[in-house]
Parts: sequence; structure tokens; C-alpha cells
Amino acid sequence: MKRKKQEIQFDQDVRKAIESDPEYATEYFEELMQRPLPVQFALLRKFLGMTQEQLARALGLKQTHISRLENVDSDHLLSLYKRAAEKMGSRLAIVPENMTLVPRDYLQKFHSAHL
Repeated sequence: MKRKKQEIQFDQDVRKAIESDPEYATEYFEELMQRPLPVQFALLRKFLGMTQEQLARALGLKQTHISRLENVDSDHLLSLYKRAAEKMGSRLAIVPENMTLVPRDYLQKFHSAHL
């Protein structure tokens, strides 16, 4: 049980850092993009505070299917990842290596400051 509490605290700490520090958020997501899709998928689910069971219910699947989606050695259809990403309020993207992701609210602040 102690491990689960540590994971929850870690997730909460990461969420706070991402929400409060734009530089940390940029570095976190840049690093995340370098990871295999199943790892990205699992970390996004955890970041959103969802359990495998909750996501499985939302997709009409069993929890074991979500577990396999998060396994780096598994091979799944991209359409299932896409559907799952949509349930998590996200989307899949292929991002050029020289591109930096910028949060939408930052862009809106930037544009309104320069009008």
C-alpha cells in the first residue's frame, strides 16, 4: 500500500509543478514525447488522475486491455490509442523533432499582449 501512496504523491507533485512552472511543463512534455507511445499513454492517464479501470469503463473495455495498452512490448492499433486519447481530452500527434510544444493559454496570452 505504501508504494501506491508514493505514486499518488508523485503524480500530485508532478501535476503541481506542470501547472505552476511553464519551464518545467515544457521540459516534462518534451521528455515525454521521447518515450514510447504506451509510456506516454500511461503517464497521461495518471496525470489526469484516472485509473486503468475508469478509462476501461469509458472505452467499454476490460481493465486488462488498458494494462496491455500501457505495456511497451504490446502492439495495438493506433485507432484504439486515438479513441482512448479522446476519452482523456487529448489527441495523438506526430511532432517534428525540432518543434517545441507551447500550451494554448500561453499562446493566447502572447497574442493578446501583442494586439
